[in-house]
Amino acid sequence: MSDIKVSRILFEFETIIKDHSFYLDELQNMIEIPEFDVEKAERLIKRMRRVRRDLERGINVITQNVESMSETNMKEEALGILNYLMTVGLKEEKEMLMQLKDGLTKRGIQNDLEKDVDQIQRILNNISRFSF
Repeated sequence: MSDIKVSRILFEFETIIKDHSFYLDELQNMIEIPEFDVEKAERLIKRMRRVRRDLERGINVITQNVESMSETNMKEEALGILNYLMTVGLKEEKEMLMQLKDGLTKRGIQNDLEKDVDQIQRILNNISRFSF
């Protein structure tokens, strides 16, 4: 049963991680422009929140089931994705959101990006119990 649950998540993650990477690129480009469009940033953050919810849901399924999986290749793939998200994907997102938060604050714009950063840290803590 664990193999089936993780298999479904891995299938969904193909699209989710692709979207996440695309949004990270957009966020990076936005941060590099000193006078970025705030409305565009807000839309991007909303899309990233949806993707992050999907990532968190999938990560929870993987972390709850990976140890009881019998399919070795699928288990390795799941752990590889967790490793990628921990060392690259979510780490970069956290850093960029903190940069965006600073940029918005300097412009006098209130934001709630601290909640996003806290959510990412919670996800990273969940993943960190696995050694890579």
